[in-house]
Amino acid sequence: MALTSSAPDQSQATLPAPRLGRLGPLLFLAHLGWMLPFSAAGTFIPALMAEIDPAQKVALYATLAAAGSVASMLATIIFGALSDRTRSRFGRRNPWIASGGVLLGIAATAMSFTSDFGLLVALWVVFQVGLAVVLAPLFAVLPERVSPGNLGKASTIIGLGTLLAQSAGAVVGGAFVTMPREGLRWLPWLIAVAMMVFVLFSREKDNRKAPREPLSVGSLLRSFAPPKDRDFLLALGGRFLLLLSFMMIVLYQLFVLTDYIGLELADAGGVIGTGGLIMAASAGVATIISGPLSDKMGRRKPIVIAASLVFAAAELPLVFTSDLTAFYLFLGVGGFAYGMYIAVDQALLAQVLPDAENQGKDMGILNIANTGPQILAPIVAGVIVSTAGFQLVFIIAVVLAIVAGLALVPIRRVK
Repeated sequence: MALTSSAPDQSQATLPAPRLGRLGPLLFLAHLGWMLPFSAAGTFIPALMAEIDPAQKVALYATLAAAGSVASMLATIIFGALSDRTRSRFGRRNPWIASGGVLLGIAATAMSFTSDFGLLVALWVVFQVGLAVVLAPLFAVLPERVSPGNLGKASTIIGLGTLLAQSAGAVVGGAFVTMPREGLRWLPWLIAVAMMVFVLFSREKDNRKAPREPLSVGSLLRSFAPPKDRDFLLALGGRFLLLLSFMMIVLYQLFVLTDYIGLELADAGGVIGTGGLIMAASAGVATIISGPLSDKMGRRKPIVIAASLVFAAAELPLVFTSDLTAFYLFLGVGGFAYGMYIAVDQALLAQVLPDAENQGKDMGILNIANTGPQILAPIVAGVIVSTAGFQLVFIIAVVLAIVAGLALVPIRRVK
């Protein structure tokens, strides 16, 4: 079957409201609510590995992160497909969004009470599955409930929530870097609270009478096959490469600060907190400008491509120096590029979806671009650091960001 570039079929979908209304603030809250604990966990987990075995912390972290990311990738596609087929008085997305936060909260709390590495890996896998139960249907809300003319604004709102959460998560993670168990014990429950608020105030229509494809093992397995759609695959590849570039540095920022730049653990925690604020400020400015600008221009690609190239430039100073200034420069300039990217990329992804009836599944596949780099980044960066040092990691990250931007050039369905 040939690759296609057809427009999405909206014949079976409920037409989205012409205005965002209260959905906008609720999207902001939902994405802030899940990202803040997840961002903080990016500091808690490496710190916990360093507590368990300082000599093997990089290898332990790479193993745990890879296992969790594989589970997340698979679960996001599965629960996206399941939500596509869900029929209930509460709709097809909201029942799932409301339930996953409890599962991940229990898993994170349990992690805070054990030092057994095998059990920690198993619980982190459960955490990631719970997060997938939340995010697979939540990602489908954007293309389903937001009109094309408001996609840039909605993507900006989501981006601002995500950015604020990442920055606050960095501050919280830095504050608890010497006591990561306390952070893991309580903070992830914020996700459950945020999702319950979202569901209560953004109710879906009863869809029990809507037709659906029968659920079978075969149909579930077919959910793992991406649509044979050229634009979809290009967007997937571009996002995957840029986030891989980003995560090769950000997921290892604690070790970059302690092992490459040479800071003490407590000092590194303070830098992570300060860096989070720097990134929030620069990314916030870029996000506020970029999303509405893309709606006004009617163009998404130039902004996303430019963001990828600016991000590559932000990584360059780390290649040439291990000075703390280079790290702050990366967060400042890279934060601006990241703000440009997340403000518009969500809108671009929503516009390349080829099938309105499988948006949960297709957004789940696109989420491979989020979870896949989480699998590869710790493995690739861990191997490179162990054999060649951090400098080569930064060089590869620069190249990946450039290729990510170029991958979007041939997309036809989105300008």
